[in-house]
Amino acid sequence: MRHLFIVNPAAGRKDRSESLRSTVESLLLTDPYDFLVTEAPGDATAKTRDYLRAHPGEFVRIYACGGDGTLCETANGVWESGSTECAVGVVPIGSGNDFAKSFDVPADRFCNLRELTRGDITPIDLLHVKSGDGVERISLNIVSAGFDAAVCKGQEKYKKLPLVNGSAAYNISLAQCLISKTKNRLRVLVDGEEIIDGKKPLLFAIAANGRYYGGGFKASPYSDLSDGLLDCVAIETVPRLRFVRLVGKFRAGRHIEEMQDVVTYRRCRSMQICAEGPIDMNVDGEIVPMRDPTIELVPSAIKVIVPASAE
Repeated sequence: MRHLFIVNPAAGRKDRSESLRSTVESLLLTDPYDFLVTEAPGDATAKTRDYLRAHPGEFVRIYACGGDGTLCETANGVWESGSTECAVGVVPIGSGNDFAKSFDVPADRFCNLRELTRGDITPIDLLHVKSGDGVERISLNIVSAGFDAAVCKGQEKYKKLPLVNGSAAYNISLAQCLISKTKNRLRVLVDGEEIIDGKKPLLFAIAANGRYYGGGFKASPYSDLSDGLLDCVAIETVPRLRFVRLVGKFRAGRHIEEMQDVVTYRRCRSMQICAEGPIDMNVDGEIVPMRDPTIELVPSAIKVIVPASAE
């Protein structure tokens, strides 16, 4: 068995690569390990894929040290490698760190490398996103289109401001997008059945594997990472005054039960989002332009590492 630490120095508010390296060295691991620092967007995917291909026949425990984007890139590297002899753990040191919230484990336990390196391994589902023009991505958490993706796109800009964390950046971008990004003509199909015909404008449509995104919004409160189903949540455009109430309910995960007149909720195995032109898709924080993308649930497709029980 081997350990691979993939570290994103741009995650969070400061470069923590050297402190993480010191922590890893202090663990005195008896198994071989490697410590790789990413240099550009997409680098975690390439480094993970190439590492797994270079170590066939060995089980590799991979630790994505960064935010949800770093974790998503790492998972894409696992997918591209074709390896099943590996498991991925997240060390949430980014801005949002939403994926870890879908486990009933305190976030600080995921940051405890001693617990994580001896943690349990469990399979979970993932989302395979494919555009009509051949673009593909893997998501562990949530894929979305519409107002929501526009907010995510703006969040990347605002979270670089001093004293602005992931949640605050999301809220600033949300306020800006409220002016011009609330009406999206999207047609939505689940398991081949049309549930939204595109005539009424939508705020956004979500395909969820996990529960949280956007720095703590409980977008899909009933999602389960290993139930073999994705959760489709679509919300119609609402007047701005009602939007303010919607945001509070959306953050708390009460929107499905309390706003049924504007929320469409389905559980399914596949979902397609169609529009007249390319759609900005939010894939675990990465904005990917796609044409009529299909999101399919792939059951038990990747192994993840959950921190060991505290002693």
